Amino acid sequence: MNDIEKSCCFTGYRADKFPFPLSEQDPQYNDFSRRLIGAISKLINNGVNTFYTGMANGFDIIAAEQVALIKQLNKDIKLIAVIPFKGQERGWSYEWKARYNALSKQADEVVVLNDRYEKWAFSQRNKYMVERSRHIITFFDGKPGGTKNTLEYASSICREIVNINKTDVSKPLTEDYRAYYKIIEPED
Repeated sequence: MNDIEKSCCFTGYRADKFPFPLSEQDPQYNDFSRRLIGAISKLINNGVNTFYTGMANGFDIIAAEQVALIKQLNKDIKLIAVIPFKGQERGWSYEWKARYNALSKQADEVVVLNDRYEKWAFSQRNKYMVERSRHIITFFDGKPGGTKNTLEYASSICREIVNINKTDVSKPLTEDYRAYYKIIEPED
């Protein structure tokens, strides 16, 4: 088991819920990428060496790909893929399936929580990652759903949440808000 203080997980939107195209030709995506790389790098510089990804298309895979690149230069970095159920990637586009499969091979560990889909599988996966991580990196702009639920849970157990969204979500996620919540600005 990894030291929780040295662990981070990712939670954010699936590709179709992002407010901008996930393309390097889009300036908002490039700003998002700089913020993500900056947040990951700051945690690594502060001793974090284990990263959990839920392997969903969109934010999870994009963040894990950045960790996989860093792993090539820093062998102390670990990437753990937490898959909610076998076949999670069924029904995805060819591109997302290819990225999912490549990351599965690059991960230091792959944890599959269920043999088949269950309605609670995604929340189970999110809770699994949060409970093993002191830090959470997210892209969150207030939309209801799994990301918000995960952040509320993380807040309730006092995890550090780093939101790389340009819009500062200054309202507490819950009334019992105790997590350290900050925004990461890109470095020029």
